[in-house]
Amino acid sequence: MTGDRPAPPSGDRLALMLDLDETLIHASDVELDRAADFRALGYHVYRRPHLQAFLDHVLARYDIGVWTSSGRLYAEAVCAELFPPQSLRFLWASERCSLSRDWNTGEHLYRKRLQKLKTHGYRLERLIAIDDTPSKHAQNYGNLVCVSEYRGEDAHDDELLRLMPYLDALAGEANVRGIEKRRWRERVAAAGPRPL
Repeated sequence: MTGDRPAPPSGDRLALMLDLDETLIHASDVELDRAADFRALGYHVYRRPHLQAFLDHVLARYDIGVWTSSGRLYAEAVCAELFPPQSLRFLWASERCSLSRDWNTGEHLYRKRLQKLKTHGYRLERLIAIDDTPSKHAQNYGNLVCVSEYRGEDAHDDELLRLMPYLDALAGEANVRGIEKRRWRERVAAAGPRPL
């Protein structure tokens, strides 16, 4: 990973764009009922259960990038704890998000427009975003696999374990955007080794 410009994808491998907060980790300015796994810019950071097994799995098989709506310094500090050096194709933070307004609520939202990665050689039909916040991907039709929010408290959370076989099944598809992903957990439970 070099600066703010993503490394180009390696061939036709599936590319995963991972979110950080409430997807891979939970960060809090106060300690929960147990010690944090590590600290980042004053935050107590808790790894989601099975995170290391998940990262080992996906780093060996896919092109991995991180895009968070958090600040750059925080993102760099967290990623330095989670990922081996030079293992990410890119690390984008809030400055790469698009700010838009929800005209129903009046609030401003950060959006992650995957079209920005297309200009760096990433094909949207071979790109999956893993995030807990669907509203950030309103313009990324067919690219999101939405995971449950992780708040640092559930020691029995197995979302990342269930996600691995689903991603492996998606990797064999020529166009991941054409696969319905909204009830992916049920497909994993019902389908066994090839859960689409």
